[in-house]
Amino acid sequence: MSNITKKILKLAISKKSVFTADELALAWKITNKNVLRVMINRSTKSNILKKIRRGIYSLNEKDVNVFELACKLKKRSYISFETVLSKAGIIFQWQDKIFLASNRTSEIKNKYGKFVYRKIPDKALHSNDGIISKGNYFIATEERALCDKVYKDGISYFDDLSGIDRKKILPIAKLYNKRLEKDIRKII
Repeated sequence: MSNITKKILKLAISKKSVFTADELALAWKITNKNVLRVMINRSTKSNILKKIRRGIYSLNEKDVNVFELACKLKKRSYISFETVLSKAGIIFQWQDKIFLASNRTSEIKNKYGKFVYRKIPDKALHSNDGIISKGNYFIATEERALCDKVYKDGISYFDDLSGIDRKKILPIAKLYNKRLEKDIRKII
């Protein structure tokens, strides 16, 4: 088995569908940046790796997990807002975008979808309260997503808040500011 085949096999058996250049260097045990660049270029030219964006790749035959990709496109981000709320049935509106909480507001569009990153306070962003690790990406609980949404957009209409745990949401709301705490108390 050739050296490159062994390296690609290592990626194929991993549970990841998206890799950063740093993750490829770690998996392939390459410390020299030039050697890494050559390996990545050869792998993309031979259609083994697919370049998604500068520094982000996937295996050509492997389906890309869009939640994993969304969190890799922007470091320090997690799936939240309408994406989590509609998945949990708290809002019924269909969303064609994936919404994430991040340290900066931006929007990225590619063939995998539209990714909307919304800025939340650093104190809230750095807290793990209400964040679930799914292995390759992070996603907010319904309570955390509701706090993110109300923090950014104020009180709005929610279709079904029966799934919200009132004991869990108040400590999360305290991570943001007093206004959010008051707003959360009003809607629950």
